[in-house]
Amino acid sequence: MNACRRLKKLQKSTSKRLARLRAGVTGVGIPLKPDEDRLVAWTVIEALSLWSAFLRAYYLSGAMRTKTTSGAVVSFRAVKFSDEKAALRFAIRKLKDRSFKKAMISRRDEPPWHDSQLFLTLQKTVAPTNLMQVYSAFSVSMTFSKFLPTIRNFYAHRCDETFRKATRVGVALGLATKPKLRPTIILCSRLPKRPQSLIADWLDEIKNVIDLLCS
Repeated sequence: MNACRRLKKLQKSTSKRLARLRAGVTGVGIPLKPDEDRLVAWTVIEALSLWSAFLRAYYLSGAMRTKTTSGAVVSFRAVKFSDEKAALRFAIRKLKDRSFKKAMISRRDEPPWHDSQLFLTLQKTVAPTNLMQVYSAFSVSMTFSKFLPTIRNFYAHRCDETFRKATRVGVALGLATKPKLRPTIILCSRLPKRPQSLIADWLDEIKNVIDLLCS
């Protein structure tokens, strides 16, 4: 996913991929059907990757100057960059490695873009012209940014430690009193007063934040 001169293009491409993920889990629920564990695992991994790629592209778009869907210009007031590599180096030094000096940048060098708090720290530092809009987008009610990475790590690694951490998500969300629920059961369950599964809620939350950031 690349930086865009118009955020409408970034929003459209991201929303299209989100819609495919959302369609795949529309019917999931309890009890689980055959192959739903594999479907949910794939969806979670793809969703966090998509969210991470979007925030990276959003930052780089602002660094190179872009426009929101409403036509407002977005640029950084606190710092200017000659190119995307300079913007990436700045992000790495600010969020991950202050002494970073490599000539070539790999994805392993880059910060964890999915981390909303780190992203907000970076945005505050570069001071984009739409900073208040960014703050507003992240102030909406959402739980995916806190818990999706934990669940994703379980599906990606499937070890005792990641399983224990994932089961605690069910307790934190009020789905259980003890950390015993399997991650897929957690994601296919409905939170109180919600008409759909947790995984569907999280995908909708991601789309809502993206729409607000690009508007």
